[in-house]
Amino acid sequence: MPPPGQQLSEREAALLTEYELIRNEVKKMGSLIAEINEEELDALTQSMRSVEQKLALVYTVFRSSIYAHLSQQNIGQTQDGMSVYSEQFQTNCPPFD
Repeated sequence: MPPPGQQLSEREAALLTEYELIRNEVKKMGSLIAEINEEELDALTQSMRSVEQKLALVYTVFRSSIYAHLSQQNIGQTQDGMSVYSEQFQTNCPPFD
């Protein structure tokens, strides 16, 4: 604010008016964000927990399939470490006896 007895120029008055408008908008945004945090945060947290549980399940299934694959490869090897299958036709299917 200007000292007592001094008037604001038009530019200064317009600038102060714009600052007041911006302050009001920021205040509205702050209250809107607080409202969203109060109402929607629990739903978002529950949704994220669900995603986390599904991801853990997929991770477990992936690890078990890798383990099964590696175990199957160890079964397919002979005592000297050479593969029973031909190098040309390696698959992840069990051999037909």
